[in-house]
Amino acid sequence: MVNAETPLFQQADFWEKAWQEERRQSLYGRRRPDREGTGYWNRRAGHFARLAGGEEGKQRVARVLYWLGHHGGLDRNLEILDIGCGTGNYALPLARRARRVIALDPAEEMLALLKERAAKEGVTNIEAVQMTWEDVDLDKQGWRGRFDLVLALMSPGIKDTDTLKKMIAASSNACLLAGHLRQEISGREELWRKLVGGEMPAIPADVLYIFHILYAWGYCPSLEVERIVSTREMEPEQAVEEFEIFFYPHLELTPSVRRTIIDYVQSRLVNGRYLSRRDMTVGYLFWGLNLH
Repeated sequence: MVNAETPLFQQADFWEKAWQEERRQSLYGRRRPDREGTGYWNRRAGHFARLAGGEEGKQRVARVLYWLGHHGGLDRNLEILDIGCGTGNYALPLARRARRVIALDPAEEMLALLKERAAKEGVTNIEAVQMTWEDVDLDKQGWRGRFDLVLALMSPGIKDTDTLKKMIAASSNACLLAGHLRQEISGREELWRKLVGGEMPAIPADVLYIFHILYAWGYCPSLEVERIVSTREMEPEQAVEEFEIFFYPHLELTPSVRRTIIDYVQSRLVNGRYLSRRDMTVGYLFWGLNLH
């Protein structure tokens, strides 16, 4: 219930409830419970690694480095925690600019690729930890207030106020969180109507809710919103694989489903390549603990 005597932007409970309701009705809320574990993220490891070397991945890293530099969050003596590090798209470049990075991810395949990339690039100051953020015990790990900077960049680990509070509790200085506010990738909605039925739900705009919650808690978060429009050329097999990974949490990948995806991709090839148009809006949040 909204408290009429307190300004809405100061009501953390209101924003928390609104956030969870949007998540419940979102694309994430439509996932099958048995498809949200580490198996799903292990399936996505190769896809994440390929994106890291693409132009879009490089631009995201550059944006994060710019933001940290702008807010004074880059220092050679920093110890950083990267929640949901994946294959190291951010952890690796940050490790070259910091004293140490703890890279946390529940997926074994993600961390295996991170270690492989670190060895190839000669990066030795990363410690990989396989664990979900929900299962982390800050006191047992010795992580409470330990890190100069805590990151959650395109990470599913921060999904409610409990996981957000834990992120803040791990930091001694500052936090940076980034996530999609909107994500439109050609082919997904059309295939959703064919395979699942009805209109495809949107992803939740987590960052906007977190901004309001942080402000209501007394922090002064900086928010930047960026629209990214791009087109990727892919081999047909890669496009089919990406569609299968996307639909895996929502339905069984039966021979009939795979045939529908293959036929869709084949019908839209241009000179033997599949063109994937991506129109995304990303939000970046940075907040310092000393301003609380």
